[in-house]
Amino acid sequence: MTKQDPEIHVCDDWVSIAFADRNMVLAAQHALSTGDHWAEIVPGINTVAVQFDPALTSPEDASNIVRDQLTNAGKFDTNLRPEMVIPVCYDPQMAPDRQFVAKKLGIATEALPSWHTSHAFDVAMIGFMPGFAYLEAHSPIPSLGRLSEPRQLVPAGSIGIIGRQSCIYSFDSPGGWPIIGRTPLSLFNAATSPPALLSAGQSVRFEAISKDEFNDRAAEEQL
Repeated sequence: MTKQDPEIHVCDDWVSIAFADRNMVLAAQHALSTGDHWAEIVPGINTVAVQFDPALTSPEDASNIVRDQLTNAGKFDTNLRPEMVIPVCYDPQMAPDRQFVAKKLGIATEALPSWHTSHAFDVAMIGFMPGFAYLEAHSPIPSLGRLSEPRQLVPAGSIGIIGRQSCIYSFDSPGGWPIIGRTPLSLFNAATSPPALLSAGQSVRFEAISKDEFNDRAAEEQL
């Protein structure tokens, strides 16, 4: 590792690695993916956890393997990430909190789509539910906070934002993030490989589309 040494915690069948520099998570994930030591590798915001079979590998050996693999993390260029352009409809019907967010930002409601599409994001992690993407903006965004009362139903594809951190709902779900738009793309399909549209470390940009374009794309996704 070229950055500050990570903090490694070992339990019965998991090793958790915490990084002071969260940018090292993607490089560590790549390094840990070499070989067949781990049953599962789970990246987080600033951690990576790996699961091992205690019948085959002792916790001490697992810790040593992790340390050895992480020495190669510097070989992976985390800047070469495929960019995904996500179409988003900002129609009021699909952006119920656009006035709330625009007011918090100090911009006109009509300017919200152009403001949002001007920002670039990285996928920080996939979590909460299959395919649910947590995003981090490249540039600073003021803290917006969550809704005072969470919704019982947020439609799949909804784009939530609470500041520099955003999310894309992969399925219909309760949620408390302010919603500023919706994508017609399917975030998770168990029949495809990989099943999740986005992955940790991927670069994301948003592109505004009309309500008619949204409906057309949504119909295509159902084919």
